[in-house]
Amino acid sequence: MSGLGRRDVCRLGATGALTMAGLGTGAVTGSAQTNTDGRVVFVYDDSWREDWTDTFPVHRDEGVPACCAAVVDHVDTSWGLLPEHLRELDDAGWEIMAHTTSHVAVGNLYLTAPADAGDERLSLDGSFLAEHEGEEIVISDGDRTVENVVAGGGRNDDDGIYLDLAEPIGESFDAETAYVRFTEDRIRDEVVGSKEALEELGVEVDGFVSPFGRSDGLVEDVVRDHYAAFANRGGDGLNPLDGLDPHALGRSSIDGNAVTEAEIEAFFDDVAANDALGIAVGHSQFDETTPERIRFAIRAAKARDLEIVTLREALVDLEERTGDGDGPVVESDESDEESSATDEAESDADDDRVASAIREHQTPILAGTGAVATLSLAGAAAYRRLAGDDDDRL
Repeated sequence: MSGLGRRDVCRLGATGALTMAGLGTGAVTGSAQTNTDGRVVFVYDDSWREDWTDTFPVHRDEGVPACCAAVVDHVDTSWGLLPEHLRELDDAGWEIMAHTTSHVAVGNLYLTAPADAGDERLSLDGSFLAEHEGEEIVISDGDRTVENVVAGGGRNDDDGIYLDLAEPIGESFDAETAYVRFTEDRIRDEVVGSKEALEELGVEVDGFVSPFGRSDGLVEDVVRDHYAAFANRGGDGLNPLDGLDPHALGRSSIDGNAVTEAEIEAFFDDVAANDALGIAVGHSQFDETTPERIRFAIRAAKARDLEIVTLREALVDLEERTGDGDGPVVESDESDEESSATDEAESDADDDRVASAIREHQTPILAGTGAVATLSLAGAAAYRRLAGDDDDRL
């Protein structure tokens, strides 16, 4: 059989877009490791203007795409990306993801100390709600849910991180199992509304990134219903392809404040050695995440013969690798040829279904039954930096 297979077509989509945009051939080859099926996705959070002025030129020079996780309220500001930047990135082969409407924590914050019915202060494992004074929240353990309003918060030696409430909690809750979050309406506005707002600007949005690495709770179900992928659900960034659930992906930082260059290389070594999907996250606006740091990370991935793609392309390509595939051609009689034609038509229909699923933000084949298992690898501690470590700063 001659011609392009489905894997080639998937790769050609990214390469063609990059070439037409003047970004080079998109070829990613190296010498440190060969014959790996591993691939790397670069994601840049928050849609600051530096994504355009500093990071995009490096990827353009290196001929590889990336993903921009955009916050709607950051777009069209004096310091954020402009709508035309998003469209040009999309046209150049980048993928635009949603990173909520206003960059608030949409995942659960868990109690770190028990709460009694008369308490007006909660001890939490994160401070992300304290600045939202006057906004409605819920406190729940999964069985019981009460409503309240944020009255402030902060951190001190006695309570650690705390959240003040407008009125007594009214119920007793245990530590660790009970949590606080925004109301369902607010979470849906942030998660679904951001996708709708970005697509109104003329870009396609399939993936979601949760601020501050907070991804437990209601947000999981909302993302699964409306997106093809949850890019920072949890994990160390090394996503095994076997049984991959695109709604349970993890990321590893390349930011200069979070990891060393040696740790970046160790991460890419393991991505290559394990034929994994590696997701690397950076923040262009961080002083330590310079264009030189980004170029180093790209070239480290290339040196290990890792294909650099968008997350959308990685998931479509994975479907090609785990689906029917292009099997060997054998001689057959007429009835076999008819059967082969039927199989080919069904295969084409499968391809159409996968493409349609990505467009409609569903993943009927790729979606697994549980969270991605993390790997226990030698040296893993060196690079096991979760996206939340960086997101806590913004």
